[in-house]
Amino acid sequence: MKYCIGVDGGGTKTLTYLGDMAGNILDSCVFGPSNYYSSGLENTKNVFSSIVNYYCHNHQFNTSDLVFISLGLAGVDREMDKTVIRDIFVELNINCDILVYNDARTALVGALGKDEGVIVVSGTGSIATGIRNGQLVRSGGWGHILADEGSGYDIGMKTLKTIMKSYDGRLSYTTMTEKAIGLLKLDGVEDIIGFVHDPDTDKKKIAEIATVAIQGAKEKDMLAMAILDESVEALIELAKAVIQKLYSQDEPFELTYIGGIITNVGYIRDKFIHEIKKSHPKATIKKPAQDGAVGALYLGWNKYGVSY
Repeated sequence: MKYCIGVDGGGTKTLTYLGDMAGNILDSCVFGPSNYYSSGLENTKNVFSSIVNYYCHNHQFNTSDLVFISLGLAGVDREMDKTVIRDIFVELNINCDILVYNDARTALVGALGKDEGVIVVSGTGSIATGIRNGQLVRSGGWGHILADEGSGYDIGMKTLKTIMKSYDGRLSYTTMTEKAIGLLKLDGVEDIIGFVHDPDTDKKKIAEIATVAIQGAKEKDMLAMAILDESVEALIELAKAVIQKLYSQDEPFELTYIGGIITNVGYIRDKFIHEIKKSHPKATIKKPAQDGAVGALYLGWNKYGVSY
């Protein structure tokens, strides 16, 4: 029997599935982070090794029985990145076909069940990707320093900046101040400076502060609502930049979305959908059918002509 593995790897966790070459999913398991930019090459190598060893051991097969490993990985866009990933498997003595994609593409394929359409991602970071007739385009996804507008990180950082401006008197009072101090277990507003410069404060910790603005918006805090409104506008901008490159105004297309912010924050999701439908009435907006690790399997199966 021949096997394959689908991988959706990010900065916090790596979701995987074991499949066979008849288009069946046999098993799944979650591992640690596998974004080599944030986790390091050695950690990423250890995660990949653990994935293969886990499935080989639990299902009693050898690495020679693997036909392909298809990976959708955060931060992997350039050919250089893909070479780095393939080299890891060479070092691990795993010689099957290694397929490497950006995780937005595998998420799109998993969500819509095909290699066509548009996806908007808003979690810790943000990106929009679209595919039509084999042409892949993107907008955003350049990391938290250059982009990630409308993401959890973006909302968290804007929340902190708004709190500091309110503290100065440059903006009005906001309930977010007390919420943030409580969440971060700080003594006062000025301790936020130490928090943001702490070496242990990473993107994920900043993104967690988005909950402060989300709760504030629920309580009708005007400054919190303004932050979320800016996020909606940013995500619409990302989506439209992709849509206009692939579809004319009156063409139908499918759009989906993933990520903790756009999926779980109704204030953002509902406004985003409303505005996209208003500007593109022929758009069909769908909830994701499957995740990115399944999408990675789909892409691998497509290459080998496997029906699923």
